[in-house]
Amino acid sequence: MEIKSLKNIIRTFMGKRVWYYFGTILCTGIFNSAFHIMVSLTIGALCTMAEQGTGEGLRELLLRNLAVSGACAALCVGATVAYNNEAKRCEKTIRNKVYTKMLRLPFAYYDTHHSGEMMSRILYDASRTGDIFGSRLRRVVSPILAVIVCMIPMFYLCPQVMTGLLLINCLSLGANMLLVKPTARIAGQASHANEDMTEGLSNLMQGMEVVRMFEMKCKVREKFQGANHHLAKLNGKSALIQALLSALNCAFDLLSSLIFLALGVWYIGKNVADVSSLVSLYLLYGTFSWNFLQIGQYIPDLAGCIVNGKRILEYLSWEEEPETYVQCQGRGAKNREKGYIDFAGITFGYADKAEKVLRNFSIGFEAGKCTAITGKSGAGKSTLLKLLLGLYPAESGCISVANISLQDMGLKALREKLAYVPQEPYLYHVSVAENIRYGKPDATIEEIVRAAKAAYAHDFIIGLENGYETLVGERGNSLSGGQRQRIAIARAILRNAPILLMDEATSALDNESEYLVQEAIKALRGNRTVLIIAHRQSTIEAADVVVEI
Repeated sequence: MEIKSLKNIIRTFMGKRVWYYFGTILCTGIFNSAFHIMVSLTIGALCTMAEQGTGEGLRELLLRNLAVSGACAALCVGATVAYNNEAKRCEKTIRNKVYTKMLRLPFAYYDTHHSGEMMSRILYDASRTGDIFGSRLRRVVSPILAVIVCMIPMFYLCPQVMTGLLLINCLSLGANMLLVKPTARIAGQASHANEDMTEGLSNLMQGMEVVRMFEMKCKVREKFQGANHHLAKLNGKSALIQALLSALNCAFDLLSSLIFLALGVWYIGKNVADVSSLVSLYLLYGTFSWNFLQIGQYIPDLAGCIVNGKRILEYLSWEEEPETYVQCQGRGAKNREKGYIDFAGITFGYADKAEKVLRNFSIGFEAGKCTAITGKSGAGKSTLLKLLLGLYPAESGCISVANISLQDMGLKALREKLAYVPQEPYLYHVSVAENIRYGKPDATIEEIVRAAKAAYAHDFIIGLENGYETLVGERGNSLSGGQRQRIAIARAILRNAPILLMDEATSALDNESEYLVQEAIKALRGNRTVLIIAHRQSTIEAADVVVEI
């Protein structure tokens, strides 16, 4: 088992509360063992009284031992509750860290990694990492403490018998440790297999139309079933290892009982031990043996979870710089005479493509004007907007807004100045009102309605089943393309940003929807600076300025 990796996992997700967490495990193990010790010693004392034929001191013995046992049980329950609360807090921390990392990673990360991979990380690997703190670590640490606590009175009662029992249990533990590496290897393979299966599910849900149209059902089903079969085989191997562990532990448990009986009879015959001591020892041995078996059983399981924890740590330590600022060479490049937005000497290329999309590219956009950006496919029109949004950093050159470079401005201040309407706007599976409110989280319903009216969306919204409280479905699939666009424009209007960016907002719409969207764009313009990537002649003609890239 990789102790170093386990330490990193504990340090990352526990922090300064690690002492509290292990303190609860320590208390649980000690108080639970103390309870069993008191019960065993009480029964042993009763056997001695029965052997001697006297009941003197019986009442005091029972009251004292019951009080101590009750206190140990109560403290054990309290420590267990505290442990469970701390474990749940840690599981929550793991999920929050993974989710936060997803939000902070640069946009380029999502170009090269499938959504199914990220879903697998937060659903499977994070869950398995949480199991380390939720059960696996306790099921190794607590039994170790219990074994140590139980050994003290057991050696006191009969050191000769206890030595034999300890040796056989150490052999059992050694045999269990042989299965640690196979368990860890299978856990890593299962994590990758789960990632493949999740990726297949994600592809199916996002591409259902293509699957149905091109009769790909058999192909995607076979691919999913293959990944599912592989995962099932790995789970079967894991189950086989667990079965071997159980069988091995049962065999050693039986062997330990036989050795105990043989040694007990031998030492009683030699007058080395008495019956009451062996009764107490045997009762304690039940607790001792069970905890020893727990150590052997859960160390391989813990090793498997550590593999998933390492994958989470690798994800959290992803080498690319999180999206915290825009890397731009140059500081406060001077704008052109009338340029509110200025791209000066920009060079940029996507990581998965050898060719540069833009090379030493410069252009300026006038403030308060609507500019239509045209050009052939692949010329870099959408890339310009993505660079201005700060989704990607320019390799060289400077982008400035209002004579301030993006690097000096920072992403938060930059995006407060921008409203963006993509070609295919994303709507969340919440109400129409909530989707519009994303433009301004504290907006009142009156402000939402005004924005919807300005975007020519109000009339169709009130015609929906529940008006503004109508759920739009996943990705807004219960609405038409024109309706989704107008809701996205209403969101942009509500944001009331001085710069509006639109990426081919009308390219896939029919004439009526295009007309309404065009009217909504006119309502947006005012004193705003509007950049529209346009292919349709009607959109180009409506602009104040046309530039070709």
